[in-house]
Amino acid sequence: MYYLDSLLNRIIIALFVLSAAILLDCKSKETVQPVKTVSRIVSCAPSITETLFALGLGDKIVGVTSYCKYPPQMDIQKIGGYSDINMEKVISLKPDVVILQKEHQKQRDFFTRFGIHVISIDNKSGSSICSSFVQIGYFCGAKKAADSIVEVFGSSLQSKPDISKAPKVLLCVGREGFGGGSVQSAFIVSRATFYNEIIEASGGRNAYPDSMPHYPKVSREGIIALAPDVIIDLASSMSTWSCSTLVADWNSLNMLPAVRNGNVFCITADYCTVPGPRILHLYQDLREIIQSCENRRS
Repeated sequence: MYYLDSLLNRIIIALFVLSAAILLDCKSKETVQPVKTVSRIVSCAPSITETLFALGLGDKIVGVTSYCKYPPQMDIQKIGGYSDINMEKVISLKPDVVILQKEHQKQRDFFTRFGIHVISIDNKSGSSICSSFVQIGYFCGAKKAADSIVEVFGSSLQSKPDISKAPKVLLCVGREGFGGGSVQSAFIVSRATFYNEIIEASGGRNAYPDSMPHYPKVSREGIIALAPDVIIDLASSMSTWSCSTLVADWNSLNMLPAVRNGNVFCITADYCTVPGPRILHLYQDLREIIQSCENRRS
């Protein structure tokens, strides 16, 4: 338990340091009462697994997906992938609770028919990520740890930074033909995603002005029209391409302010695409990038 306690403490301390600027709506806490003592948990997503460890519940996990790789030293039974969960394997593990994403509706119905309690998590926004800490922590007997993390997230809601003059940030989560020396289109984040909250909390404003779709595919011409001041590739969502290769692709769009001013960046860390407790590391990354761009401009 020492490892779990120390991990939780480090996360809480890190969140406290960052909470002065992060803008995630955690004001509302839903009450989730445990139906019994939970000692066997199956996690159906990396963000859920990371949350369980952050809450000090890692020793209760009996099954995780093949995509759950943090903490790196965990040795837990694999239940298949994210969308192809081996449901018979899950049942054989005799869990007290299965925790999955809202889009896992088929799996939810299956486990419910077998009398297994299911917690369904939504982490599409900052507030829903926060709510997931409460749902999991309260049900699994880690209420105090959940309250601590939620309190840190919510303590920054007193004010919102003025972003009217903030640099326009294009956060790219995928591209067609990446690594080919040019950018023909890109999948970027809209204002309806938790990424938008992190961009704004970091001192930027989303270059994409709309909320739908959540991750629009924008053409080369559309990117030019957006004219971002800062471009950031999340390399962990783009296979194994190196950052230098991904950044070089953007040179084909040298009419963009971000490219002209050398404000094209790439982040390789796996936490960038896992909406759990470590997502605040992405906030710190974006904050440092945006601040460095602003310092050069001034």
